Amino acid sequence: MRRVFVCVAFAVLLNASVGADVVIPAGIKPLLEAHCVDCHEGASAKGALDLSAALAKGEVSESILRSLRTRLSKRDMPPADELIRPSDGEYTHAVALIDAVIAPRASEVALVRRLNRAQYANAIRDVLGAECGRAIDARELLPADEIGEGFDTTGDTLVLPALLVEKYFDAADRIASACVLAESLSKRRHFGAEKLASNGQGGAYDGAAWLATSGDLSAELEAIRSGSYRIEIEACAQQAGDEVARMAFVIDGKTLTTVDVPQHASAPGKFVQEVELTAGTHRISARFVNDFYAPNEPDSSRRDRNLGVVAIAVEGPLGLTADSEFETRAATIAGEGSNLTRLRRVAATVGEELFRRPLSKTESDALSNTAREAVGKTAPWSDQLRALLTALLVDPRFLLRVEMPFLKGETKRTLTSDELASRLSFFLWSSVPDAELRRAAKAGELADEANIRAQTRRMLMDSRANSLSTRFATQWLGIDALELKQIDPLRYPNVDVALLVSMRQETEQLFDDVVRAALPVRALLTSRTTHADARLARHYGIETTTINSARASGVLGHASVLMATSNPTRTSPVKRGKWVLQALLDDAPPPPPPGVPQLPENVEGGASVSMREMMAAHRANPDCASCHVRMDAIGLAFEKLDVDGRLRETLQGAAIDDSTVLADGTLLTGTRGVEELLAKDARFERSLARHLLVYALGRGTADADDPLVERLAASLRTHGDFATLVDGIVLSDAFRTRNDLRKSSSP
Repeated sequence: MRRVFVCVAFAVLLNASVGADVVIPAGIKPLLEAHCVDCHEGASAKGALDLSAALAKGEVSESILRSLRTRLSKRDMPPADELIRPSDGEYTHAVALIDAVIAPRASEVALVRRLNRAQYANAIRDVLGAECGRAIDARELLPADEIGEGFDTTGDTLVLPALLVEKYFDAADRIASACVLAESLSKRRHFGAEKLASNGQGGAYDGAAWLATSGDLSAELEAIRSGSYRIEIEACAQQAGDEVARMAFVIDGKTLTTVDVPQHASAPGKFVQEVELTAGTHRISARFVNDFYAPNEPDSSRRDRNLGVVAIAVEGPLGLTADSEFETRAATIAGEGSNLTRLRRVAATVGEELFRRPLSKTESDALSNTAREAVGKTAPWSDQLRALLTALLVDPRFLLRVEMPFLKGETKRTLTSDELASRLSFFLWSSVPDAELRRAAKAGELADEANIRAQTRRMLMDSRANSLSTRFATQWLGIDALELKQIDPLRYPNVDVALLVSMRQETEQLFDDVVRAALPVRALLTSRTTHADARLARHYGIETTTINSARASGVLGHASVLMATSNPTRTSPVKRGKWVLQALLDDAPPPPPPGVPQLPENVEGGASVSMREMMAAHRANPDCASCHVRMDAIGLAFEKLDVDGRLRETLQGAAIDDSTVLADGTLLTGTRGVEELLAKDARFERSLARHLLVYALGRGTADADDPLVERLAASLRTHGDFATLVDGIVLSDAFRTRNDLRKSSSP
């Protein structure tokens, strides 16, 4: 079946022929005759592709030869279950012979691309200070980025539509306001009865929101800064029983104090308390704590005690506001002199950090003048500084990564030092270059390979390199949006957003160990220890950092991956098998043909049909069998790991069989079998190398990149450490030069 799949897929590609015929390299004819012609000959040729005729003619269309190159480069023709296949050297030699006839297709990154959302947020944090970084959430300010080639770093997807420009202006205003504070941020916010959320029985009348039973009336406050806040609750009551109605001030579920409320609705009382609040969202509540109801009381006015709240008002933060971290630094940069002179100094320094290159005097003067014109030349220093920061944050020189176009007659050029520094920092940190990297660029040190290696090692050890775990690894492994995963709460009641975050972090921390050279890259598949936090460890049923011997090693047993490759109500062997092929072996199967039905979501039902039986029936469809024979065999080996990553031995009362047979007849027993399969498969290093190269360059790979990818993979197999792979990428021509191959796409 595998033979049929590859031959048909091969034929489909080859038959899409266009363009003039080219000579078939003589050196590949013996390979084609030995391994391909038996399936592709005469009237019964697979996919109606008669290679024997093409060989006799000695020519074939360029598109066919390019498709043939692709198949030989991926080494998936002839099929893997063939007993006699070409050696690696024969494959490499054949590809080289084709490249000598038709130049391999090449690719180049877009000349202009914008910062993605993560790079934008990290730049704010690193340039304006952690305090400003915490004050904003880029996920709220900006929309999610488009994904290209599996990552959000791809230049061709990082365009700048008009709607996004508006978002950037709004974000700049909010960030500048958080970084450059007014003398006093004190503000009074009023929440009338109609705006209060009720947790209890009652209604609205006499100008108040009423609680007829114990409960809360609440308002949600966004505290823009930590400090002291004055809370005022205007309340009244309907009295009954022997006690006066009592109300508690409750902040985020914790009682601050309790007061008597003797006032009637005709003259509500105002009750005030001051409290220290941190920056962020808080719930302010008035709680009715002594409900009373005696329907048989003779005096009807004393039967029912209720609490009414007319309004909740919050004022704060109280008093003058201390300078922010950015303001303090800006004052140091500004020094003495007129506001214009001081503003120019800030524009030059902060502009260089945000724009990733030194600014000319003309540029810093223009930014300063723009800020002063916006607020007035006599405006206070803080207003001018806030306007300058707003101008910097909406400037295209910050939002866009621009690399110099080619001069007339140029076909290739080396990146400038500033451009290379930006590529390094956005690759390793998802942020702008720091002072040391800018210094090295300015000194011309980045023209030397030893200095590039030194900077790379320094950057990998920096905490900012955790972006390789949180951005690259999560996208490569398909767990980037794990917190949004929908799962059946009735079947998996213990899984909530917090646990999903813990699952993702376990994988990130393992990858971080690899980045910082604590573990070799193969530890991603072999590690028997975990960074699971206390709750995730309880979920797994373990008490130490060593995982249960029955669990799969490395990411193969991580709940993050198992959850991401499952359906809401059941495991998905198809998704898990596809994940292994796509992420770990860079051998993704083609998409299913149109109209092919999916497996039903619910395996359980009246007809007692196992997952294995359902998948076997699915493979009976010839349109499905060709791909599923690979995916299913691998995916079924994971069946003892449930949707939520926990071990299980039975399903619907029957013991789970996790042994399968590969297309070549190899028996695969459980996840240990998958581990053994991957242990001897050199494609893992190639997959990691190619995916990291795509992430680093911000573009997909093309035929011309194959030699580089193979060199990176070979070096990684030899040395086994992540830094070696990074060195190979950053020292490559693909990373350090530009080629004039096509018109660069730009926003």
